[in-house]
Amino acid sequence: MATKACITKQPQGLAFFEKYLPVWVILCIIGGILLGRFAPGIALYLDSLSIYVDEAPVVSIPIAICLFLMMYPIMVKIDFGEVLKAGQNLKPVRAYSIH
Repeated sequence: MATKACITKQPQGLAFFEKYLPVWVILCIIGGILLGRFAPGIALYLDSLSIYVDEAPVVSIPIAICLFLMMYPIMVKIDFGEVLKAGQNLKPVRAYSIH
């Protein structure tokens, strides 16, 4: 049985955040370097949150959490534009029950 693809939204250009993603990455790298330079205690604390095996860090828990939070919306295909629209809607979401 053949099915037809249905496109419900028109493709849009890149949003502000996506358009300047390289700039944000560079700013985060610079921020991390400055933080390590002027607040080394924070870097040592974050390093202490790692899982160690034979006195060598194997998994950094803060990095693992940040990577999960970064990838989770993509894995579950969350459209943040729709989430923002839902939050701006004054009409409450109703749950329907099936009897």
